[in-house]
Amino acid sequence: MNDSTLAFLHRCAPFDRLSDTLLQYCQRHLTLHYLCQDNVLEVVPRDKPQLYLIKQGTFDLIGSNRQLIERLEPGDIFGYPSLMTKRAITNTVKVLEEGFLFSLGQVHFDYLCQHSQEFVDYFARALGDRLLTETRSDISTDWTQLPIADIIERPLIRLDGHQSMADAAVLMTEQKVSCLLICEQEELVGIVTDRDIRSRVVAARESFELPVRQFMTSPVISIDSEAPLFDAMQLMTSHNVHHVAVVNNNQPVGVITATDLMRQQRSEPLFLINRIRKAESVEQLEAIAEQVPEHLNQFANRVVDVRLVGDMLATFTDAFNIQLIRLYLREHGPAPCAFVWLTFGSQARRDQSMSSDQDNGLLLDDAADEQSMAWFAELAEFVCQGLARCGLTLCKGNIMASNPELRQPLSAWVEKFRGWTQEPDQKALLHSNIFFDRRMLYGDKWLFEQFDKQIAKYAQNQIFLANLAANAADLAVPIGLFNRFRTRQIGKHREVLDIKKSAIAIINDIVRIHALNAGVRQCSTPERLATLGESKAMNRKDCLDLLAAWRFLVQLRLQHQLGQAEPDNFIAPDALDSLARRQLKSAFRLIKDAQEGLALKYSRGAF
Repeated sequence: MNDSTLAFLHRCAPFDRLSDTLLQYCQRHLTLHYLCQDNVLEVVPRDKPQLYLIKQGTFDLIGSNRQLIERLEPGDIFGYPSLMTKRAITNTVKVLEEGFLFSLGQVHFDYLCQHSQEFVDYFARALGDRLLTETRSDISTDWTQLPIADIIERPLIRLDGHQSMADAAVLMTEQKVSCLLICEQEELVGIVTDRDIRSRVVAARESFELPVRQFMTSPVISIDSEAPLFDAMQLMTSHNVHHVAVVNNNQPVGVITATDLMRQQRSEPLFLINRIRKAESVEQLEAIAEQVPEHLNQFANRVVDVRLVGDMLATFTDAFNIQLIRLYLREHGPAPCAFVWLTFGSQARRDQSMSSDQDNGLLLDDAADEQSMAWFAELAEFVCQGLARCGLTLCKGNIMASNPELRQPLSAWVEKFRGWTQEPDQKALLHSNIFFDRRMLYGDKWLFEQFDKQIAKYAQNQIFLANLAANAADLAVPIGLFNRFRTRQIGKHREVLDIKKSAIAIINDIVRIHALNAGVRQCSTPERLATLGESKAMNRKDCLDLLAAWRFLVQLRLQHQLGQAEPDNFIAPDALDSLARRQLKSAFRLIKDAQEGLALKYSRGAF
């Protein structure tokens, strides 16, 4: 090879860190290949780990799940994870633009690592970052991640809304199905189930000759055909339904039912949630709650993405919360006016951990009078104490509906948020963060929509956001000089770091600020990042990197807590294996970079 190769290596990290002697050694042992789609397996064999350096062309590195890991262009490298970990090669290369690449064998790669500390340090850092990326993109074949389309076997069965209920009953009997999608002019307008026929026609003594549209449920809860089964299960549990319409490009293609999920023989959570819904007393709910940790452990052992455990825990919490409200309404009759039970923080974001407490509030119609306020005070006390008996501890900060300050009419809530956002002070900034992660759990949708729209508008105040950003940017990430962890003693725990306060919460804060600025209404961190990336309100790569770090940290915390009698957030880095320590350092570096970007973007306006 000629001097142009040396010049190219000088421009590419980490070869630019090699001494002249080592660089010449590297040059002598590089092999140049022409790469096109026809010779990928020959040039990049799956049984021979090598380091590859792109000289010319554009290529995609694809994971075993067919997800894009990285787009490779001149100067980019790949192949090092297998060289460093000795694990099997599972990724493949897709050629976008034919070109040339260099390869370096295992023996020569090891030689350079042995003789250059900077070289090996570079790849140790790169490996940590890559593993974060693989955590991000690794969607396994466990049942929770199977696309819904994979289990829908029968074609779409539908009926026109103007046809009669008799037609619906005959068609359901002939096709042996428990529901029909109702369409008008190719548009999905409703759904009719066998339960609807029994309760709305037979029990009500209505005529079967009346049109279907008079008895159908509308609007229809739907889900995309490529969404994972877990999302379908979550929809069913959160909306208390047994049928969900499946759509592709907004066109109906079928229905997924609770029975379909149960046929997977892996959906015990559905059985437990059904038991919660049938509970007749707080005592029964308390007994069911004792089984939740065991169910979560079983669920965690079956799914590759342990992050789903937090989502499932929030689903259980939602079910307990809703059933407690229903028990109170059953005992005391309907509410005196419209209301919304609000949930905040980790339950709202659906990333609860085993150590989460309850954060909730009550939004009331402005028509609520003194007598109504007393009624809702009793409801709040009943539900909050019931949740505590079911294992969701009372909030130490008193962020609960049992607190009169968090049990207010719409106008009072709006004024509260107006004060936090338009006239912010340091105390208000620290106090208000949790309320911007909010979700309606039960109640009047119109009332919540009025509340949510007004809050989203106030939250775009630039002075408010600048001060939130300044606070988030100042939070200490526990990694210092020379890439060393900053651990401390917390209570009885020595040499630990608080993974919630020092990492997960900081990412949540950063993403929340960007989401508020962009008017993003979702409150889960992954959903916010997806929307921010798609709308280009944030750099897409930054969104993916933050999501990767967040998922890894959440997974690390849940793995830590699932083995504890009293779950906590205190991670001892020395107790982790070397791979997890590298991943943790990579996550911390990403957080620090995101803090710097946040401070730069919102630097004006802070007091």
